[in-house]
Amino acid sequence: MTATSASEATKSSTASKAMGYVRLGKVRIYHHAYGWILALLLLRLDGHVGRDTAPALALLLLMVLATQWSGGAADDLGGFRDGSDARNYAGRPPGTVAKKPLLTGVLTETEAIRFGVVMWVIAVAAGLLAVFTLDGGAPLAAVLVMLVGQIASVQYSTGLKLSYLPGGLEVTIFYVIGCIGLVPYWLVAGQVTAEALFTAALVGVWFLLIVSYGNASDKEGDSEVSRHTMAVLLPIGAFKVFLSLLFVASVTLLTLLFTTTRFDPLLALTVVPVVVLHAVQLYFGAGKEEWRKARFIGLSSVDLGCLGLALAFVLA
Repeated sequence: MTATSASEATKSSTASKAMGYVRLGKVRIYHHAYGWILALLLLRLDGHVGRDTAPALALLLLMVLATQWSGGAADDLGGFRDGSDARNYAGRPPGTVAKKPLLTGVLTETEAIRFGVVMWVIAVAAGLLAVFTLDGGAPLAAVLVMLVGQIASVQYSTGLKLSYLPGGLEVTIFYVIGCIGLVPYWLVAGQVTAEALFTAALVGVWFLLIVSYGNASDKEGDSEVSRHTMAVLLPIGAFKVFLSLLFVASVTLLTLLFTTTRFDPLLALTVVPVVVLHAVQLYFGAGKEEWRKARFIGLSSVDLGCLGLALAFVLA
């Protein structure tokens, strides 16, 4: 091998590793940042965005991103170790399998652990530093809720394996994703409002819809490793009722947000598209049992829903 070809091979290997870490942390799922954006817009409405809070808000964004990356690494590590990822991704297109760098051998377990630990430390440090930059600090309850969320995010598929407990996956997803929208507002504003609660709950439910449809497609692999998701625990009919209830919960929360708070009910027009798309998702999922299609519709629905809420918050 010539010096040039060796150099090119090294660059290719480095690029492959870098992409492996991007995939390990699920960086492509940018949707996690929506909760922080919505919290920012609510804080703006309440007059809490300015030079004095900018450092804390920036650190909280870093916290959100690093928490996602550490949680993604922990989830892939757990799925790799128990064999559920190998089972669930068997027979899928190479481009899909490539999203799992531990399965393809691009990254080793040691590299995944190191990445997850570093990202988690950054997430916790950023959150605590944000608290110290705020004048007067922040409510202790908000700090504790934040820390519990950060711990839960990496105990999802490893350690306590929360997602393997009956109902554990659903509760963890709702709590951790809800924290992304609630904690930044709570820490900076020093209190919780109905708008902040409804918004955080909505984002949590919307992500839970994505995960639940994905669990339906992964039902066999999850069952083999005793991962007790609702898709595994419930008969198919009852599971479809569960999905329908999540749809109803989303509509109910949206109704409450635009009828019981400061927001003009006319602003609810901005979220009509997400209700329609969730109905389409329910049709393909619970109706036709096209679970993977329903899951991908879920990602688009989070885009539409959060952009609709953002528009409403800007126009308010």
